[in-house]
Amino acid sequence: MNKKKLKITVLTPEFYNYGAMLIAGILKEAGYDVTLKKGFSQPIHADIVFLSFHSTIHLLKYKHDVENIKAMKVVGGPVSRVPELVFQNLSVDIVMVGEAEGNILKLMAALEDGFNVEKLRLVKGLAFEDAGNIQQTDHGERVSMKRPLPFIPHDISSEDIRGANVYIETHRGCPGSCAFCQVPCFFGREVRSRPHEDVINEVKAFLKAGAKRIAVSGGTGTLYGSNKFRNLDEHAFTHLLKDISSLTRPKNLTIPDIRVDLISPDILEALRNYTNGWVYFGIESGSPRILRSMKKGIKLDDVREAVELARKEGLKIAGSFIVGYPGEEEEDFQATVDLSDELMLDDYFVSIAEPLPGTVLAEEIKKLPDEKNALFQDAEEYKRQGLSLAEERALKLMMDSFVFRSMPVPMTENLFKALLDEVKSQGEHIKTVTPLIKGL
Repeated sequence: MNKKKLKITVLTPEFYNYGAMLIAGILKEAGYDVTLKKGFSQPIHADIVFLSFHSTIHLLKYKHDVENIKAMKVVGGPVSRVPELVFQNLSVDIVMVGEAEGNILKLMAALEDGFNVEKLRLVKGLAFEDAGNIQQTDHGERVSMKRPLPFIPHDISSEDIRGANVYIETHRGCPGSCAFCQVPCFFGREVRSRPHEDVINEVKAFLKAGAKRIAVSGGTGTLYGSNKFRNLDEHAFTHLLKDISSLTRPKNLTIPDIRVDLISPDILEALRNYTNGWVYFGIESGSPRILRSMKKGIKLDDVREAVELARKEGLKIAGSFIVGYPGEEEEDFQATVDLSDELMLDDYFVSIAEPLPGTVLAEEIKKLPDEKNALFQDAEEYKRQGLSLAEERALKLMMDSFVFRSMPVPMTENLFKALLDEVKSQGEHIKTVTPLIKGL
């Protein structure tokens, strides 16, 4: 294949995710003819299509769309953590396992003459089928955090990903060991931070392309610049926030997903001064037993202290909670309800435990009989609505959260219907992907 004549499409199914933009940017800088697409509605004219899938449900949802692509197909993204799962459900040629940036150009060199098994064996971080068997090469080394600018689409300003046009990456890795989280198993437990100036230049590029609202991600935002779990580099983090905020303005900058045990008064002050004034804590459960099962590594007093410190700084506080975790009994759920009531947060996010490929939780779910999984047990009070026990608990906590808030919201028929639809959507999603996980 001639590089100048080779046409490449990088496709992300529902929104322009950061990984897809990054891969497209690397290929573009290397001289390839690259197109970045969102969704399958437009015809694809390419020699190679890179598919960036971030959710297990995509393996089923877009199965027929992928089959209709007449090109060599390469899959990357979080679903690549378990390549067998991809090959079982999609007709694709190659899976790039884990971080693809370090091997993408080596893969392109190996594909110069088409699909050549012997050449593919020499590229690290790949999985492919050969004579009916899945072959997987050695894992590549962790990639450098120096890289080209992402390929930024012209319509980036129209994106709305939880209130932001784009989530940019400041670092990778997390030393935590949360059993439900993909970050440590995908990016590793070592924190690798990007150079300060590279992040700033990237923010400038997104703003120039029309983005207005930017969120900073990396697993746990406050770990930027740190090399140890409990040894935060507060200066690196706050300095970065200040410089980004000077470009975006505080109201347009969000820092989601912060651990309650990885904050300080200086960090909270920086969040108040340089962001939209919200802090998002991963609280997950009010049951010490379930927190231990989740390997969350926090205590309830850590939660209370973090909320109190954030409130003193005048921040608005949101908390995320997980229900239906394996082994969760009624008293565990009630402990979560009681903690939610006690904290009186400004916003609550409630999720049903989802087994993401490669996580400890996924391995637990594989061994758990359906009759012991709350997602497949009948609800007690909302059985007529067709809910499972896990969905019922999610609905109850969502409804209660509107009363628990610092500014209570009355429950209306429309709000109840919206919450019911939300838990049914979550439940259906996880009920669909659970058999995929258990079938491995």
